[in-house]
Amino acid sequence: MTVDMLLNQPRVLTRNLADLTHQRYVADQIFARGSSDQIAGGVAWYQRAESIFMNRDVEEVGVRSEFPRAGWSEEVLSAFVRKYGLEVPISYESIRRNQIDMVNRAQRKLANQMVKAVDTLAMALLVGDPDVLTAAASGDWTTAATDIIADLANAIRQIVDLNEGYEPDTLIIHPNQNHDLLLDADIRAALPRETGSTPFLTGRPVPLLGLEKILVTPNIASGTVLVMQSKIAGTIADETPGAGEGYTSYSPGAGQSPVFMKVYEIPGRDERIIRAARFPAMWLAEPKSVFKITGA
Repeated sequence: MTVDMLLNQPRVLTRNLADLTHQRYVADQIFARGSSDQIAGGVAWYQRAESIFMNRDVEEVGVRSEFPRAGWSEEVLSAFVRKYGLEVPISYESIRRNQIDMVNRAQRKLANQMVKAVDTLAMALLVGDPDVLTAAASGDWTTAATDIIADLANAIRQIVDLNEGYEPDTLIIHPNQNHDLLLDADIRAALPRETGSTPFLTGRPVPLLGLEKILVTPNIASGTVLVMQSKIAGTIADETPGAGEGYTSYSPGAGQSPVFMKVYEIPGRDERIIRAARFPAMWLAEPKSVFKITGA
């Protein structure tokens, strides 16, 4: 397929962009998928979960006696849709000379920037929330005296001890901390060796303490580690552009984020422009299902 044909079929470009992004998004792997109805009008209204228990205990009730009454209140919060996008020009010369590598590089750069923007927002939401449980690591994970297993086990225990039904299954770390995990002698000694999924082959020491998924992203600060239950802590929902806005979209599948793209020209400019965009809203409804370790 030539460059000219690709630019005249933006749905093919959109699918290519989706292939480059949907496996890399951390936000879409940890948040539940919301619907466009939840963000009607550009804002989501939500409530944070309180304790699963009432504010008083069950009591024995006598014959014809009134039942004790408990109550609770949940504050209604809002999360606004954010507009993320980037575009790149493809010159007429590149089209004329069928420089397909220019389009390929443009798509990859667009994909990288989109992932960075959305995941940076997701990490800021998790790390900055005051209701997320937090504790300092036993020490810098690069030092031999640090007990990484104890740090992770403590985070898991504190989430479970809330007795809210949370079951931590995901670890989010910076590439530096992933490197520390792979080199930690205690972890290497504890992991099985006679399997086809060893860290030596996969680059991920999982499963680890019940954590089935390790997500490595440069969009979280080095030294900060998140232990959480995915698909429980929060929600991400994408607003869909109107039919007259000129965007085409492609969704990789159920529960995956859509990708929106348009190709257009500006009169008098010898180029065509590829624009990629996403319109997400994110919010945390169960912040106590997340534990933040600092100073790792």
